Amino acid sequence: MNGLRNLAGNAVSIFLFHFVASGTGISFVVNQAIAADMYPEVDEHIKPLAQVCGETLLRYTHLSVSGTIMDGTILETGECAVMLSKGLGRYFPDEEKQQVFQDAKRIADLLVEVMDRRTKEEKEGKPGSPPRSRASQHAQHIKQGLEALGQAKHVQAERQGMLEGQGIGQRKRRDEATNA
Repeated sequence: MNGLRNLAGNAVSIFLFHFVASGTGISFVVNQAIAADMYPEVDEHIKPLAQVCGETLLRYTHLSVSGTIMDGTILETGECAVMLSKGLGRYFPDEEKQQVFQDAKRIADLLVEVMDRRTKEEKEGKPGSPPRSRASQHAQHIKQGLEALGQAKHVQAERQGMLEGQGIGQRKRRDEATNA
């Protein structure tokens, strides 16, 4: 046994990914060996899943008892496990919790697919895939995605303000007082 454990304390064979609180944000961290073998088409499937999971988890980061908010691992039993930080799940509405776990499980499945494909290629004597390049198109696509998330977060904050009693009328009066 290697001593590596997931958020639930289970013995881990392979670390796949985790989401970690970082400043006022959240970071998505993938196993370095898997990331080095990443296929561009798989990477394109993972990005939006990681983005939506990160956005959801970010809302609950302040309630986490550890810096790691969620992890995905292969246990020593061979099972895939996706776990939230201890006790964090009780704060999620059921539907949102189910969705974040489905998305995280899909990320884990895609990372396992990368490992399986690479292993098969090595057994067949196929050369490794070329190193991943970070084309400017990818950077622009990521930037656009982050801008869309920022806008969605702004709209959500507006809705939350309205739910908490800071409706349009109160904001309008506050704006009028500022402009006077």
